[in-house]
Amino acid sequence: MMLVASGVFSESGRQIEQNLQVHLQNQKRDIKERMDLFTINGIDLSKRLTTYIEREVLSYPYDIKELENDEEGLRTMQENMYLLLEGKMHVTRASGVYAVFDTTVNTSAPNAKHSRSGVYLRLANISGNVLEDDVFLFRGNPNVAMQNKIQIHNRWNMEFDTEDMYWFDNQISTNNTKSPTEKYLWINRVHLKDTWENSMFLSVPVIGSEGGRYGICGLEISGLLFRLSYPKFESKYGDMVTIIAPVDQGKLLLSKGLSGSQGNSYINENDDLFIDTGKVYNVYFNSQGKYIGVQQTIDGAYDSEGRQWAVAVLVSYSNFEAKESYEKAMMIVILTVFSLVMFLISFVISRQFVKPIERGIENLKTDDFYKNDSRTGIAEIDILTEFLKNKEEKYKSKGPVPSEIEEMFDRFIENSKSLTTSERNILRYYIEGREIAELPDLLCISLNTVRKHNRNIYTKLGVSSKDELQIYIDLLICCGRIHEILE
Repeated sequence: MMLVASGVFSESGRQIEQNLQVHLQNQKRDIKERMDLFTINGIDLSKRLTTYIEREVLSYPYDIKELENDEEGLRTMQENMYLLLEGKMHVTRASGVYAVFDTTVNTSAPNAKHSRSGVYLRLANISGNVLEDDVFLFRGNPNVAMQNKIQIHNRWNMEFDTEDMYWFDNQISTNNTKSPTEKYLWINRVHLKDTWENSMFLSVPVIGSEGGRYGICGLEISGLLFRLSYPKFESKYGDMVTIIAPVDQGKLLLSKGLSGSQGNSYINENDDLFIDTGKVYNVYFNSQGKYIGVQQTIDGAYDSEGRQWAVAVLVSYSNFEAKESYEKAMMIVILTVFSLVMFLISFVISRQFVKPIERGIENLKTDDFYKNDSRTGIAEIDILTEFLKNKEEKYKSKGPVPSEIEEMFDRFIENSKSLTTSERNILRYYIEGREIAELPDLLCISLNTVRKHNRNIYTKLGVSSKDELQIYIDLLICCGRIHEILE
């Protein structure tokens, strides 16, 4: 009960760790499969865009800048890539897909430095993890929407603003010599301008066959889609929440990631979580609250700053603590009741079995036990009593000790009275079974002094050796007369 009360034995800790680990493995497997699907299709999209641009749009030597101020050419390019982009969005079940190129329709426009041409398609409706086929044109030439009979988003813009895409310039830089398969990034959560939505992106550079950078493309996972795809998991310790976010120096950067449906385990998505790593589970905390959970990193998933993404499963610490306290109290009550029941059973067993054994043993200690005819009811004690009675009767049937032996004992006992105090002490140790070598330490005398006392003892008692003395001692013990020497 003390160990349970102090938390050393915590059944709740073991169970919550198992629940968290099982749920984490399931969620991580699903998220990893989805991210791998995004990555494969994102890289394929990049390669297909490169092939299309070099075959149908640009002339050799390929330079995406030749499309600047070419309104018709950019419109045609966007119209022709629509089916490719829409197909990738539906295959991956993403909430959006985009392709943005390092060129603009009007270099003299006020924001031309950060304005880039491209197409951005987003799903019109996301409900209950069911992605409907309706598509919005979020960025791009409006003719793309009219030609493909889709709606234009109410926050539509003609071109992308790369100031909202901080990773764009780095990915199209010619200093990056890695292939698209090595250079793709998972972009931290970004707020979509003029909307209420947050999204994270897979971003892959579109690299020409000659090494030139045409732009970037990728797929979107909106915060709403992630919440619907990963609902809360109800457990007896509270609702478990799935989180995907980068990890950096003991912190889970929730402000840069996405959270699934939260239920009663409210977590502020704008406040990073500090990680206190434990043996069984981790404790996560920020200014808003405290949580327990587990996490695992995702192989091959890095953000633009080289931080690895991780999947975590969290539950409110207060909910867990309340459940743990209840289970601990119940365990203590159960142990208390069990202890009381065991005490009562022990008392009954003691009264019915142990007491008769004790009375039987005490009866055997008396000198006249063989005269009593009472039985204890304990088979082993009754058998022992009967055996000792038989031995006593056999002993008494042999008659008294012969007179000559009796005289020898009497003479030995009489002679022992002439021993000095020191000699009597030595004799007492012999009776206790001590050896000569032990006596110097016991009596604080030398071995020679012991030998001197031995010679006096042998002379006074009429024996010639230690062995003969020991025979007398053993016989007197057997006859029950040894106490006459010790008195």
